[in-house]
Amino acid sequence: MKEVKRLLETRKFDVLMPKGATSGILGCLEKIDAADAVYVVDPDGYVGKSVSVDIGYAHAKNKPIYVMHMIEDPPVMGMIRGVLSFKELIDLLLKRS
Repeated sequence: MKEVKRLLETRKFDVLMPKGATSGILGCLEKIDAADAVYVVDPDGYVGKSVSVDIGYAHAKNKPIYVMHMIEDPPVMGMIRGVLSFKELIDLLLKRS
């Protein structure tokens, strides 16, 4: 996650990341509200319950959601706009800006 944050910031994008368990679910939802898009770093396609809530919230807010790997849970994956590597994400964001 730190690598994609650094790469995006060098291209003048603002990056909002959770600061661990201390920020809590409400902190994550506030960051989703402020975001133009959501990128989920999901090692091996696994996301837990909290991230599933975040994805559902972002989907309800009509935020485009991208993931690093396919998510194992088909209903959650149905809310995802695309599976992108860090480089593909940066390229997409540069095209949109």
